[in-house]
Amino acid sequence: MRSPPSSAPPSEVHLVELDGRGGVFQHALALADALHLSGTRVVLHTATDAELEPLGQVTVCRCMDWLRDAGPGRRVRVGVRFLAVTLPHLLRGPGVLHVQGPFRSSLSVVALAAARMRGRRVVFTPHNTFSRSGSALDARLMRVCWRLAHVNVVFSRADAAVVGRVTTMPVISPLVLPQPPSDVLAQDGWRARWGPGPVVLFAGHIRPDKQLDLLIAASQLWQRAARLAIVGSDNGDAQRCQRLAERLGVDASWTVGYLDLAEFAAAVAAADLIVCPYRTASQSGVLALAAQLGTPTLATDIGGLSELATRTVARDADPMAVAMAVDELLASPRPRAAPAPSLALVAAHRRAYAF
Repeated sequence: MRSPPSSAPPSEVHLVELDGRGGVFQHALALADALHLSGTRVVLHTATDAELEPLGQVTVCRCMDWLRDAGPGRRVRVGVRFLAVTLPHLLRGPGVLHVQGPFRSSLSVVALAAARMRGRRVVFTPHNTFSRSGSALDARLMRVCWRLAHVNVVFSRADAAVVGRVTTMPVISPLVLPQPPSDVLAQDGWRARWGPGPVVLFAGHIRPDKQLDLLIAASQLWQRAARLAIVGSDNGDAQRCQRLAERLGVDASWTVGYLDLAEFAAAVAAADLIVCPYRTASQSGVLALAAQLGTPTLATDIGGLSELATRTVARDADPMAVAMAVDELLASPRPRAAPAPSLALVAAHRRAYAF
């Protein structure tokens, strides 16, 4: 591989997060703003319909069109447009190319390989160190991405160990999300919806690997008069979990649907405890946001979750173990909010960029 050309500006980063929504995109926003404030020129490449803009004066390029309403043949049309329009555009610029993803494993491989062939310094942030779909091909493509990058950036020591077994040891960075200004009225709105008393909140995507069913079962067993609330988008498991709650007689508050960051953050800040009972995970944006907002958290001890959660339970914990941990945390003082570690975030990424 050729080394990066000397004509490239020494402190210019093209940050690529093409989905334009969700936790990966929100981290990219926080990173773009922090780098800009540190004096680094940042161009954020994202989707045409991205949900948010950076807070600072970051250049935003909406160069990826997912054709979300295209209908039949959409996957092929998106791939062709990426190869014909988005990829050549990404390769034209100088500076470091930092891909957040994988937005799609096959497209990520193409982008990273093409950038290296053009002599760009390539940085990759996997966000997950496993294939969420369970596909063996997807897992292999993800490892190819790790090898193609000059350096990978991860968010936990656990992920560093996984990636380090495949390629060079990655840089560990704090996982930071944008933190909207505290809105007391928005928090009051959530509290009014949930009713009086402590609230235990499940926040984020509702899908089988998140094990909301474990928390629903645990809610029957905790001793404190706390209400279970669910806030997040349905990724294939909401109906099953709602039926389980009805069958068990659990009076949960359900807000199913995608929320913008400000509304989601208000819910996290308003809750008394966040529970992330995941079966599989690398790290969690929900835990990172809760730490920034000062909301205590409980998580299963998998991946790097123990590095952010207030407390963990064993990965194979039963409902009783979860319920006991919930009772103990609800009886404990609420932690102070931890400011987003912007200095550590910038320092880690400047090491990755070789600035």
